[in-house]
Parts: sequence; structure tokens; C-alpha cells
Amino acid sequence: MVRARDWFSLFVVSAACGGGEASDGGDSSGTSVGMSTSGGPGTNPTTTDDATATSPTTSATDPTVADSSGSGGSSDDESSSSTGGDDGPMVDVSDPQLYAFMFTAADADPEATEALGVQLAYLDTRVPPRGELAVYLHGAGEPGTCGGTTMGEVLAGMGFHVIMPCYRSEYGVGNCGDDIAGCRLEAFEGVDHHALIDVTPSNSIERRVVRGLEYLQQMHPGGDWQWFVEADLPRWDAAVISGISHGASSSGVIGQVRAVERVVMLSGPLDSGQAWLLDVGVTPIDRYFGFTHTGDDQHAGHLQSFEDLGLPGAPTVVDGMAPPYGGSHRLVSSAPTDNGHGSTQAGSSSPEMDGQWVFMPGWETMYVGA
Repeated sequence: MVRARDWFSLFVVSAACGGGEASDGGDSSGTSVGMSTSGGPGTNPTTTDDATATSPTTSATDPTVADSSGSGGSSDDESSSSTGGDDGPMVDVSDPQLYAFMFTAADADPEATEALGVQLAYLDTRVPPRGELAVYLHGAGEPGTCGGTTMGEVLAGMGFHVIMPCYRSEYGVGNCGDDIAGCRLEAFEGVDHHALIDVTPSNSIERRVVRGLEYLQQMHPGGDWQWFVEADLPRWDAAVISGISHGASSSGVIGQVRAVERVVMLSGPLDSGQAWLLDVGVTPIDRYFGFTHTGDDQHAGHLQSFEDLGLPGAPTVVDGMAPPYGGSHRLVSSAPTDNGHGSTQAGSSSPEMDGQWVFMPGWETMYVGA
């Protein structure tokens, strides 16, 4: 067992010493749980975002299978002794592989009654764990599978614990009037903020992250997922809140009410002219990042929202450039794609070259730093 942040620090030191609103448009196909895949982080071995998984080793509906699979699980005593510390989760890396999980919110919480699509979670123990959680929010609508398998694998390849919850996003933000933030906050907190929707705590994003992490702890104690829960809330200060389209705008709102490590907004935010874009939130604006494609019909709105939020830097084209893009947090691409809106997350619409994601340097810059 190794504590995530300790291992990540050791890895870095060792390397330094020589070593309307659209849907997300990206991939959302579920695969199997506990899968182990070949290929290093940042590669695209399947070239599609809906490839089926191979080598399933655990079952999301039977936590005891994960405990006894021999694929990174640990005993109850080991798990208990490794959670709750201040230095990061204690991750079992004795059997390096990519762990992928599928489950519904109702599997994790019997009080969950809405938006019961398949939720995804990932942890890749082939790379040094960062000791940070990536919460990734899907676009508008009622997806059968929430988030995206390919984007989940990319984030896990950066060392994140990854969770992709399902949540209420079908109501149409145009129906929220001049208080779209109220709708987004109600979907996040399960507290009454807007008359249009009625979201209970168990159907909220925040509760689903907590219950999902607790459920993942049962399925895969070797991942020490429970470390990211404190006082029945996520440890937001050790989390990146992120998403695409509707999920990008909601991530921006969430960063204003929770102090998170970073906010990463792909193909968003939009919410043009909304007051929340001008608010000063609890997460410093220099921890916000936005990424938009010129082939997206919403591109002009994204640029205006970047300006309204006060994201650092000027709109900067990443194509052909190396990080850190002049320190700008307003990233732009015109790379060839058949879907500008969906291209900003890893998937079938995102460009690739020689088996590598073209936008990988940009994603790494936004999620972990240049």
C-alpha cells in the first residue's frame, strides 16, 4: 500500500532527477467493471469511444467479488487503517491495472429515485495516483450512461480517482429564466433554489458523489475511495469539478459555492448574460479553465462567458502550440473534427494523431498543470 500523494511526489522527484444547449456529443457507452486494459495513459488503443471492455474481473452489483478478486482489493482491516488521513488516499498498487466500475445511483443509495442511468468510475494503478478526485459531469438530457468511458480512462491515466455521476439535466436551462444558476445549484445540492425543478438530496450531484465513493469503497477497498468523503461531504479541496456542455456550466457554478482544486469546463460555459458569470466565488478564478472549439455553434457564447468570468489570459489557440499556452486559461481549437461541440472531451469526435489524442497536452494543462 502506498499513500497517493506521497507516491506522486516521489515519482515527480525521481523523474526530475533522471529519470439552447446541446448534449455532450461525446462517448457515453458503458463497458464492464474492474477491467484491466493494456496501453499507457494518453493512448487511444481502440480509436473509438464506444469500444467494449476486455478482461472483466469484478462485478459492480456484488461488492464481495471485488473484495476477493485479487485485483487490488484489500482486507477490511487494511482499508480501515488507510482511510481518513490528511495526506491522501492509501492506494494498493500491487497489481497495476485500470479499474473501471459501472453502477446506478440506486445501487449506491436506495433513496435515489431519479436520473438512474449508469454511473462510471475509474482508477488506473499503472500510473502514480495523484490523491485527487475528478468529478466529471455529463451534458444535457437523460443519458443511459453518464459521462464517457474514453474521457474517464484519460483522466484516470493522469492519476485521478474518477467518478461520473448521473444527475438532473433534462429540464432545459432556457426554462430557468434569468436564474439558470438556481436550477444548476438545486441539481447540485438538492436544496430548493428554483421553482422549475424539485431535486431531493439523494438525487443531487453532491450526495451522489458521496454515496458513489462509499459504494466504490465496498467494491474496491484497495482504491481507498472513502478518503474523499469527510463529514458526509466530498473533500472538494482535493477535487477537480469538470464537465462538458451543460456539465461545464454546472461545474462553473459549483466552483463558486465549493472551494475546489480546479474547475475545468469543456465546450462551456454558456449561460450567456446570466448574473452568476459575474459573481466572485469561493474558488479563485485562476483555478478555472475553459476549452472551446471554433466549429461549435456555441463558440461565440463560450468566449463571452470566458470574458464575463474573467478567466486569466486571452483566447489562445492550442493547435500547433506547446503548453502552457502563454498561461491562458481560455483555450481554443480549430482542429479538424466532425463535431466541434463534442470534440473537447476524449471520444470519437476528438482528433487524434499517431494513436495519441491531439488535445492531450491541453487536457493535462487544464486538469493538472503545465
